[in-house]
Amino acid sequence: MELHRGKEEMSKTKSPAGTGKERTSGKTVIVDTNALLIPGEFKVDIFDELTRLGYLEIIVPGVVLKELDRLRQSTGLKGKDKIAANVGYLLLRMYTDTPEQQPGDILSCRILIEEEKEAEEEEGQRDTDERIAALAVKRKAAVLTNDEILRTKLSRAGVTTVYLRGRNRLEESG
Repeated sequence: MELHRGKEEMSKTKSPAGTGKERTSGKTVIVDTNALLIPGEFKVDIFDELTRLGYLEIIVPGVVLKELDRLRQSTGLKGKDKIAANVGYLLLRMYTDTPEQQPGDILSCRILIEEEKEAEEEEGQRDTDERIAALAVKRKAAVLTNDEILRTKLSRAGVTTVYLRGRNRLEESG
């Protein structure tokens, strides 16, 4: 399967030779579960697209990874939806299971899986959207989602959202 690449090519931000340190320029984005289905559903490389938009740090909350894993293992999910869940999960695992991942290695960005602390997990057992919104405000990060309700909530909170536009590219709002 070939993923669509962004129309504009952004220069890759590599760490200076031998330093092992990344450059700190670039924005941060938090990825919602439905965004991880985009590569499998629309064949859009969300990682390239996020890089094109200037996002060099991608955060996947642990709760999103768990939700995606539940989706792909669900017996009720069939056909294209099941394939999309598997593609999203496998891409994420492929890009995050590399030792000492640095921008410019496989991707031009860095993907982090962020687990919640136990105290935060137990705090009222908030749903995934609430956790994403809280993390976005705390980290001053944008959120990649196609969920209209979440996008509206984030917009009201002053959080930039990134979404699929025209079934072939990502776009920012806010």
